[in-house]
Parts: sequence; structure tokens; C-alpha cells
Amino acid sequence: MVTWQELYRKIDKKIEVGTAVPKAVDGTRVVTKKEGDRIYMRTGVETTAEKYITKEMLQYAYKIIKSGKPFTSKDLKTRFPKEYSQGSCVFSMTGGIFVLLGIAKYIRRTGYILAEGK
Repeated sequence: MVTWQELYRKIDKKIEVGTAVPKAVDGTRVVTKKEGDRIYMRTGVETTAEKYITKEMLQYAYKIIKSGKPFTSKDLKTRFPKEYSQGSCVFSMTGGIFVLLGIAKYIRRTGYILAEGK
């Protein structure tokens, strides 16, 4: 199992402006900028709207996923109400990073779970 520090470095290296991050169901969102611990992604299909997630949110999600429990939208809403108030898409933005890195997979109505062999 990869440590959070190793994953943190991997996120910094692999998640760059222009990276396409998988949505929970279909499609992707593009990373538009990185500022400090925030990762911004384009969320509007016909607009330039963007929202952000934080590395703290990623660390929290990773802790849940690696424990063997599913990471859910409710987890994020409870722990990060300010960020979640941007919209529920921040849940798939967070989980999508782990899918992209091969750490997790999404199961509809369950959440993000540890990918097999991880």
C-alpha cells in the first residue's frame, strides 16, 4: 500500500494543467490550474465554470479508501462542507484523481473503493 507522502508526490507530478480527470460516471474534467494545495477543474460543459478540490480532501478520501471502506459523497459533505457547497461534482473530482492514478474505482450507489491489487 502506497503511503500518503508517496501519493502526494505522485499527485504533484502527474496531475498538471490539462490533465483529464475521470468523472464518476462518464466523461472527464480538465485541470485548469493548481494554486497551493488547490486543484481547479473545469466543470461547465458550455461554460468556463471551474471548482476546486484540496490536497487535504484527497488525503481524507485516501484514508477512507485504503481502510477498505467506500469513499462517499456524504463523507466529503460532512468533513468539508465549505468545499462541498461548490457542488456535488467535487466528490467525483476528488475520487477521479484516484481513478486516474489507478488507486480506486467507482461503483455506482456505493462510492470509490480501493482498486483490486492496490
